[in-house]
Amino acid sequence: MKKWMGVLLISVFLIANQASAFLVESSYMKQAGGQYVKVTKVTCDTASSSDCQTLCQNPTTCQRPEPYCRNCAGTTSPLLRQLFTEISKSYAISQELNDRQMLVKYLATEKYVLLDIKSVFNYYTPVGGEAFGKELGFFCGDAAESALLAVKLDEVHQPMALSYVLCRNNIGQTSAFEVKPRQPGMGSRPLTAPLIFNLN
Repeated sequence: MKKWMGVLLISVFLIANQASAFLVESSYMKQAGGQYVKVTKVTCDTASSSDCQTLCQNPTTCQRPEPYCRNCAGTTSPLLRQLFTEISKSYAISQELNDRQMLVKYLATEKYVLLDIKSVFNYYTPVGGEAFGKELGFFCGDAAESALLAVKLDEVHQPMALSYVLCRNNIGQTSAFEVKPRQPGMGSRPLTAPLIFNLN
């Protein structure tokens, strides 16, 4: 019995250590003046400490304020409308980002916002609701509740493009996936009838 308890404790310890190996989250932080600012929070373990060091000169945790997102609060952004209502119809996973340094560089140098299932920018479906959760499930499966959409902002801080989908894997680390726009399919058979256009 003691042997099994020892194995169980070691397993729990290893899983707990792996769970925070490299984790990206989005939350709100209260500033000294009482205002809340949206922040990207990154947690690193010993193996990934250089990533947190790169992001904000701290080897274990990092909080970086996200920039103001112009026209995100409202219904004027066609990109956000697309992401919150039909992301799975508009985008597909291109590939998993195997080099984490690319994600770290993106988080350190680009202007972006992270959107999650409870995003305050979701003016299209119920916040935290089943519809958007189901859409995120097409990308992150059972981890849809913790999925993040990394949306790049242009030079005037308006949403410009979906850069990555960030999912939490089965050991609690963040995995990043590149996305590509879905191309409308025309079927698998080539068109055999000639097309004749009469311009008169």
